Amino acid sequence: MSTYANRGMGFESLLDFSNQLYERNGVAVINKRPTPVKVTKSSGNRILAGYFERASTVDYDGSYRGRAIAFEAKSVKSLERFELKNLHEHQFDYLQRSEEVGGAIAFLLVEFTKHGTTFLLPVQTLRTYWREYQKPGGKVRSIPLADFEIYAYEVRKGRYPVDYLSTVDRIWFPAAEAK
Repeated sequence: MSTYANRGMGFESLLDFSNQLYERNGVAVINKRPTPVKVTKSSGNRILAGYFERASTVDYDGSYRGRAIAFEAKSVKSLERFELKNLHEHQFDYLQRSEEVGGAIAFLLVEFTKHGTTFLLPVQTLRTYWREYQKPGGKVRSIPLADFEIYAYEVRKGRYPVDYLSTVDRIWFPAAEAK
């Protein structure tokens, strides 16, 4: 049975494997950030009960080409759009702060499962949609697939299961990609 909580696990597993390969090959160090959980009941090594202590930051962060990198990964089944309600305010805020304060490479990575495509949306572009989404009575509730095709970058198939760093190179390090 598929639940809301684990619907993106296939995508995350591919990202985790890609990140392991990136690290093994000396390309980058990107880690999955655990969600902070307060354990209230356990038996040996098994957690029987607990709760989320606080909102986490984003799914992944690390270092690539001497720069910090932070991104949130989402997998959607919709053929037409990414619903902005699937991105939490603390996640957007973290991406925005990472870019503004630390000059991090910050983005949203969205897999459209039914199309078999993945897009990288830089936080600068995401910011435009997020501001409209946050307006009281705002009409923007989602980002259409057509907008991803125009304003985001498709993650092309590459040497890694989800080769998003090749896309990062195209955006943030174009001179390095040309070599």
